Amino acid sequence: TDVAAVQRLCTVIRDIGELKDGHGCSSGTKVMAVEFGKLFEHYVTISNKLVGILLRARKQRLVEFEGEMLWQGK
Repeated sequence: TDVAAVQRLCTVIRDIGELKDGHGCSSGTKVMAVEFGKLFEHYVTISNKLVGILLRARKQRLVEFEGEMLWQGK
């Protein structure tokens, strides 16, 4: 389901991401971050399904990224 796919995505980001200062967040706020290339490598291929999951997760405010980044590949 969509909810399970978004939850899995968040788990993968927590597992392979790095803790960084939050962009646009209050001072001292940390966020888990991962480069798209590393995320896509984890999913083996850049697929429309992964892009859809990322867009749904962003709509739920679980992830944050610039939209055009998805279409630039790695």
